[in-house]
Amino acid sequence: MGKPLPLLRSARCGTLARALLICLAIGCAALPTSVVANDAPTAQPAPYTEARLLMRRGQPARALEVLKSWQPATAAEKEQKLWGEAVVLRLLNRHKEARPRLETLVATRPDIVRFRLALAETLAALGQSERARLQFENVRLSADTEADRNRAGEGLTSLNDQGDFNGRFGLALIPSTNAAQRTSADTVFLLGTPFVIDPDSRKQGALGIRLTGGLTYGPRLTDRTRLRIGLSADARLYDDNAPDDIRLRAEFGITKKVSPRLRLEGGLTASRRWIADQPYSHGVGVTFGLSAFPTRASRIDAFALVDFLKHDGAADLDGPRSVAVLSYTRAMTPQLHLHGLLRAERASAKIASASSSAAEIGGGATVLFRGGLRLGLMSSFRWSEYDGPSTLFSDARKDRQFRTTLRATHSKVQFYGFAPEIEVQYTNRSSNIVIYSFDELSATIGLTRKF
Repeated sequence: MGKPLPLLRSARCGTLARALLICLAIGCAALPTSVVANDAPTAQPAPYTEARLLMRRGQPARALEVLKSWQPATAAEKEQKLWGEAVVLRLLNRHKEARPRLETLVATRPDIVRFRLALAETLAALGQSERARLQFENVRLSADTEADRNRAGEGLTSLNDQGDFNGRFGLALIPSTNAAQRTSADTVFLLGTPFVIDPDSRKQGALGIRLTGGLTYGPRLTDRTRLRIGLSADARLYDDNAPDDIRLRAEFGITKKVSPRLRLEGGLTASRRWIADQPYSHGVGVTFGLSAFPTRASRIDAFALVDFLKHDGAADLDGPRSVAVLSYTRAMTPQLHLHGLLRAERASAKIASASSSAAEIGGGATVLFRGGLRLGLMSSFRWSEYDGPSTLFSDARKDRQFRTTLRATHSKVQFYGFAPEIEVQYTNRSSNIVIYSFDELSATIGLTRKF
């Protein structure tokens, strides 16, 4: 823990004392008359007034004692007590003690931006970079003043400058009613002849685990440019009712911060995929992305990828796969963010029945509740058409798919640095070829950590 600042110890340090008193007076000004938004000004409680006076006199340790001994009677006074303690603790560089107070304030009053900004800066001081980044990004979208938005932007820049390595790890349980995405139909027509589908090839429930991880090395090349070298993995391991699916991806690229409102990135990738313990595909690709803040309350992200894939044992499937994604986020209030999504895909294989075009449109919202709960809901519709029929079906395949996802996290719940996350997803695909129609209800219940 930090020690109280040694203020005014003797007349000989008058110059230093005056300078420190000025700094503490500025900190004292952060102790507001009322921290309750939209409330009319009210008289300050006696302990709060005393703490402000002690801060002006250069006695932060004594001010903290007064605040800690205060027994507030109203919700507004409780917020004043927590905020006052957090301000003094931060001035004393006791960030570890300030953090739980600020987390409580953000959880109970997610509509007050200055609470979230103070929490972001405290998390950054404690080295909790990813949690700090989330809070800074929220402030950048929802702050009403340019000063707060600039302060959040400076916080994000500082986080980017902290180190060259970052990583993530996740472990989750993934129950599903149809992990293999098989049809529920019992009959399929092949060249006009009906065939009964084997029960083992129809819809079945499955239970699995998901392991995700990644490590990125990003040394600085210039003040605004970083190299990006990364390796990531995503493994879904199921019981006997669905095949395992394992993916590895390596990347080599450059990230360029053009301005405080625009960031560009691009690079090369290499990928490998296994399905049911057998090599499935591999290839190299090219990526491009940008993140922009066109207005104070909006964000646009764009991403494009072209993968040149080869398939083990199925050369007819070889060819480029192209994906373009455009997403938009709008902060309506500090507690409510709206999202939009557009996606286009093109697969060009050697045979027409494996070549397809697809488009997707989606929308949703993220809501921050008092107490720290964060809920996100996203729904999308996807259309896909294949270039030609296969040898078994007379018509070219056409699919229509609906998907909705509900995700829940909590800002105050952690287990040894791991944050719990729950996701529930429902997917329904309708195809003109019944064997490709399916529905699935799945969940992801796990822990994630970024470092």
